[in-house]
Amino acid sequence: MSTMRPRIIVFLLGFGIGLAGDACHVASGTTAYDWDGVPTLWNSAIWFPFAVGLAVLGAAEVGSRLDLPSRPRTPVDVVIGSALILALYGFTATLRGHDATVSVVLCGAMAVAVWAWWDPTFRSLAVAMVAAILGPLAEMGVVASGAAHYASDSDGLGGVAPWLPCLYFAAGAVASGVIDAVQVRRVSTGEVVAGRE
Repeated sequence: MSTMRPRIIVFLLGFGIGLAGDACHVASGTTAYDWDGVPTLWNSAIWFPFAVGLAVLGAAEVGSRLDLPSRPRTPVDVVIGSALILALYGFTATLRGHDATVSVVLCGAMAVAVWAWWDPTFRSLAVAMVAAILGPLAEMGVVASGAAHYASDSDGLGGVAPWLPCLYFAAGAVASGVIDAVQVRRVSTGEVVAGRE
């Protein structure tokens, strides 16, 4: 398999999950886009799924350089991990009006469970923690620029939702090992296995 193919797959995973998850946030009124004249794709400003796809690919590249995942993961694991992230993304769209403490505890527990299932190592934790910091900071910048906003009952962390770091943490954890996991190679017996070339 070429080195570009798994990276294209990873970008498309981030693009698709970001697009579907953001559609949930916009539909629930959790977020809204404010710049006029910007083309949309589904419910998102056109730039949003591209930004998410590139961010996921960036986290995956870092994880690959850190030799992640630490244990074999298959394309089926990638499907499960992606579904878990999308489910958490969709769940956060239901949290409008709920107490921030409850929302953060619930999302935090789910995010830690995703990390512990996917790759409970310090290296994966480090990628997830960086994602949990940089992702919300980037969204704070988007809000500050006037391009988008969170609802008044969901903007308690510098203009973004308090549970947002948890969502980025879970996504960063899975992204940290996804480049290797989407690669499939055939061994001499004809058996299909996942792993580096």
